Amino acid sequence: MDPRRANTTSSLTPMNAHAGPPPTIALIDPLWYGHHPMYFAQFTTSFLKAGARVIGLCPEPAEATADAITAAAFRGIPDAAERISMHHLPAGKRSWFGNRFEGDPWRTFQRWRRAANALDEAEALTRWHADLVYFPYLDSYLRFLPVAQVPATTFGRPWSGLYLRNHHHAEPPSPKRQLRFLAKGDALMRSDLCRGIGVLDERFNGSLEAYTGQPVVSYPDATNTEITPEPTALARTVLAEARGRKIIGLIGLEKRKGLLTLLKVAVEADRLKLPWFFVCGGVFGRHLFQPDEQAFIDGIVARVQSGGLDNLHFDPAAKRIGTDAEFNSLFSTFNIAWTAYEGFEGSSGALTKAAEFNIPSLATAGECIGARVERHRIGLAIPEGDPTKALEAIRRIFEAKDWDDRPLNPDYETYRSEHNLARLDTILAALVAGVIP
Repeated sequence: MDPRRANTTSSLTPMNAHAGPPPTIALIDPLWYGHHPMYFAQFTTSFLKAGARVIGLCPEPAEATADAITAAAFRGIPDAAERISMHHLPAGKRSWFGNRFEGDPWRTFQRWRRAANALDEAEALTRWHADLVYFPYLDSYLRFLPVAQVPATTFGRPWSGLYLRNHHHAEPPSPKRQLRFLAKGDALMRSDLCRGIGVLDERFNGSLEAYTGQPVVSYPDATNTEITPEPTALARTVLAEARGRKIIGLIGLEKRKGLLTLLKVAVEADRLKLPWFFVCGGVFGRHLFQPDEQAFIDGIVARVQSGGLDNLHFDPAAKRIGTDAEFNSLFSTFNIAWTAYEGFEGSSGALTKAAEFNIPSLATAGECIGARVERHRIGLAIPEGDPTKALEAIRRIFEAKDWDDRPLNPDYETYRSEHNLARLDTILAALVAGVIP
């Protein structure tokens, strides 16, 4: 099977065969950066697969419409434009508490109320009534708001969502842990209107279910595998610069993704004259680094631009890679995917994408990503922020050996079966079925 074309269809029977209009889902996200647009398009198409209509509320409705129609066409949904209606949702002001987006109960309550008002307006325009409200990033609607009655007083209809920051449930019982639950807003999920919670990191489902009284479902960290028919200009540039060397790549240049460690490995690999090439693609999040770290990165970039370091692709002025297909064109040039994140506990779509393209991953041990890499043997895990171990892990991956010198034998197929769009379709179809009048 060509992994680029895997899981693009579903055996689900559309639910619009029942009497009356199809069910309508209101998909709501006040943020629009990083993975938010991708998840919004993914969830839209899965709800369409289930036979529903989608009212989308987000900061960029035109972009969301285009993304959803493109994703729907890739997944064989011909009438997407007729069943989606995207509308503008203001992100809202940042909190007075540390200038955070999700930093105080009043701002979070305002977010519920603002979304409810926007949905009322969208329903009036479309004459569609939302049967279920769904938050693909539920965290934005929980922070510091431990009041289970809020959904009833704002939307007054069933709701569900994907909860990403559930890692406080790993802590042992203590007064501090209970305070953290309040700060995270977990009590809000005790709402009578809640129809279940999704998570990407499945390690803490028991604790979350016990605390909220809601069913918790482990979602696949699914990814779009569409790819351009021919390599993009950027992919061709990287291949030309690599000159046949093995490529270790990272897209999205953030501190949490282990960029600093990757750069240290690249410098050492150059010193040792190893036949490897490192790719730092996508947007450079300069503001995420301290001044001394910025200076270190600037020094590396200067060496690249002067020709003093020729085993690294890094353009600090690069823009966001436009489409999933273009992203995948660059990603498919990698021989190892860098997923050695730092200070990060959760799942990663990059790991799923690597499995889809049969690319081994270099991960950080001890959290969700590293555990999955080790369980499926789809790469190797290293201690966080350890360039020496990273260097050795790259050697071993290219030799197809684990840390005990056994054959690596990666099980990409099982990983793909656990983290694909077909599973997401099934999970969201069950939610749609639960609200059909």
